Amino acid sequence: MRMTLFRIATGVAAVYHLVLGGALLLFPEEALGGVAGLFLGMELVIDAQMAMIGKFAASYLLAFGVMMGLLCLRPVRLRALVMPALLLFGVRLANKLVFMAEIEEIFGVARGRSLFALVSIALLFGVIAWTRPMEGDAQLNRP
Repeated sequence: MRMTLFRIATGVAAVYHLVLGGALLLFPEEALGGVAGLFLGMELVIDAQMAMIGKFAASYLLAFGVMMGLLCLRPVRLRALVMPALLLFGVRLANKLVFMAEIEEIFGVARGRSLFALVSIALLFGVIAWTRPMEGDAQLNRP
């Protein structure tokens, strides 16, 4: 049960980051505002500079998505990747907490959407931390 929860959490994180990163990388500049609205609830003004920043951010999203996907597929063998994943989720959680009001004001994000993001990140952090693979879980390392 613990490993199943871990795989669900890392799989959800992988799909989210791969889809968002792929959309930011592949969609034309005109569509990036819609992507930001759909995934992040933001009202972005997309100019050439913002589009390029989105493309740069996409590479990090894709890399994190691949890492989470690998953790989902081989959790015990790749358990050393759990701490970097938790560190990133922790930084994102702190970032959301500290800057939530500014993000809502600047990007037009609704309070409910901000709280949903906050709870989602906290839930992924908690589930991954609680269910992370341990040394004795070697027999569970199967697809």
